Amino acid sequence: MVNVAILFGGISTEHDISLKSAGNVIACLPRERFRPVPIGITREGAWLHYTGDAADIVTGAWEGHDCAPVALAPGSGRGARGGLLELAEDGWRRLDVDVALPVLHGQGGEDGTVQGALEACGIPYAGCGVLASAVCMDKDVAHRLAAAAGVRSPRCAVLYRGAPDKARRAAAASCGGFPVFVKPARGGSSIGVSRAADEASYEEALDAAFALDEKVAVEEAVEGIEVGCAVVGDAVRGIRMGAVDEIVIAGDGFFRIHLEKDPGANTELRCPADLPDEVLERVRIAGRAVYEALGCSGFARVDLFVTPEGEVVLNEVNSTPGLTSYSRFPQMMRAAGCELGDVLAGLIQAELERGGER
Repeated sequence: MVNVAILFGGISTEHDISLKSAGNVIACLPRERFRPVPIGITREGAWLHYTGDAADIVTGAWEGHDCAPVALAPGSGRGARGGLLELAEDGWRRLDVDVALPVLHGQGGEDGTVQGALEACGIPYAGCGVLASAVCMDKDVAHRLAAAAGVRSPRCAVLYRGAPDKARRAAAASCGGFPVFVKPARGGSSIGVSRAADEASYEEALDAAFALDEKVAVEEAVEGIEVGCAVVGDAVRGIRMGAVDEIVIAGDGFFRIHLEKDPGANTELRCPADLPDEVLERVRIAGRAVYEALGCSGFARVDLFVTPEGEVVLNEVNSTPGLTSYSRFPQMMRAAGCELGDVLAGLIQAELERGGER
């Protein structure tokens, strides 16, 4: 039996999304092969080993019971033995973990920080490594690397907190003028993302984004259909992809599936996408090119646009995509004949076989 540390929660604004993803991951993991070891990270950053009902993870009620503090012990070679330590009645004891599966979204979890901590402790983990996680999280850097690989990205200008009015105006102008999208450069989901159609809404959008990140990306509003690629694997062991999906947005909004009480309130997800075969092939080629250019491994979701002229444009990359029952990545893999539990089992097994080498 393989003991899998499921890391969930975290300090980012996407804490609640992570709880839902973790609940679904625990439910999907094949229990005849894997034993989940839930490790919750509170909003304040405390690590806790949770041994209660998994249903309480999804609702957020897990923190109040069945928890023991967890500490990370560095040690990853030359005889040093690191890992996870749990505080018990008789003191600290080693927590039996074979591999970790981070199910963390946003800053402080999906950005390479936790991945680096796991490597320092000698704990193998499934998913993107330190560099790819950090690169994918920063929209400005991800776009630059994708463009270097031949995939078009939206025109983008970067502003830092405290930027003068002249720089703010110049950023929007360099993206072709209004409308523009304003995003925390290192945020995930659609939290803090706004569409600005005029000067007043632009200033409001900047304030909202700067409240979450000192670095903000101002992007041209690409006209087109939003599509996504679920990608699994790496350049060494081979890459496979799920079915391309398509987002149909109701009204004059944008995709915000995780922010609604009803997850599909303003969107319809079509999977597979209802697009011509030649367009789908261009999307897959671009998605794979971005995945490889950013150094991704394990799994990720590459989001793109298809313009009315048929051009494929990068939107962003999620190095730890949503894994809830209604999230896009599981649906895309299912449409390609792969259930989420089997996908995760393959990722974990591949990590164990390579011994945590990165």
